Amino acid sequence: MSRREPEGEWHDLVKIPAVDQEDRVLAGLTVRQVVQLGAVVAVLWLAYQATHSYLRPLVFVITAAPVLALAVAAVLTRRDGISLERWLLAAWHHRRTPRRLLPTGPDQQDFVTDRLADPGLAPLPLPAHAVAADGTVDLGDAGRSSISTAGTVNFALRTAAEQRMLIGGFGRWLNALTAPVQILVRTHRLDLAPMVAELRERAPGLPHRLLEDAAHAHADFLTHLAAGRDLLARQVLLVQHEPGSDRTAAQRVQRRAAEAASLLAGCEVQAALLDRSGAYAVLLAACDPSTPPHSDPAVPDIPVTFTSGGRS
Repeated sequence: MSRREPEGEWHDLVKIPAVDQEDRVLAGLTVRQVVQLGAVVAVLWLAYQATHSYLRPLVFVITAAPVLALAVAAVLTRRDGISLERWLLAAWHHRRTPRRLLPTGPDQQDFVTDRLADPGLAPLPLPAHAVAADGTVDLGDAGRSSISTAGTVNFALRTAAEQRMLIGGFGRWLNALTAPVQILVRTHRLDLAPMVAELRERAPGLPHRLLEDAAHAHADFLTHLAAGRDLLARQVLLVQHEPGSDRTAAQRVQRRAAEAASLLAGCEVQAALLDRSGAYAVLLAACDPSTPPHSDPAVPDIPVTFTSGGRS
């Protein structure tokens, strides 16, 4: 007979306050919603005052009711976490935005200027200006950012006590935040070719013939697996951001990344700050999601040399 662990109460958890929630000021409505509905009602009232001398009230009510209903629906309805009127405005801007964008770097300015004669093209303003040696991404006047990779935890297989511990550790990290942070979960294609090549290269150096055969067999299995399926991998990124363009902003964002790694270790999440090569690989993958990320991409302004062991 298995002994079941008591569930207990979750009173010892770190309280996580609601963030980015607008204040409700009247009948569960936010200030923005009250102002918008008040503006619609004021316009309808002015329209009634201007037309009541020759337009019957019943006719005005029948005419104004659809307008008021549409306004209420646009203000109160939410889609994808935002109000419907904001969603419609974003859809309108997206519809008017060109779909084909060209980079506007200094070395491509003349080429871009010639190509922008096409009305379907527009310049692509890239926010990242450079990547420092410590992995800090220079965003110009927008500030500095750092990128860290984070692991995952199988929450469903943990006991109630372990789940409380994990949530408490995560809550302590959230409560310690003093600046914006983004949690990005991205899925990318998995390229097994480098792993297969490394297996075949190291197989002859294994100490036993059976180990060499096993390495070749595993390489054949991976090759067959990659040829028959579309393999995907999941990556979790933590992006810390600090405003300011001075040197202290880069130091602050690096310190925050180190603090995040220390606090997340308490809930068994391993976070590691990316260096220049890793951060640049993430930026390249963001610009071209369909291509598998390169493990060691060439970084601008860094000479690429070749040795007998490969690129250095």
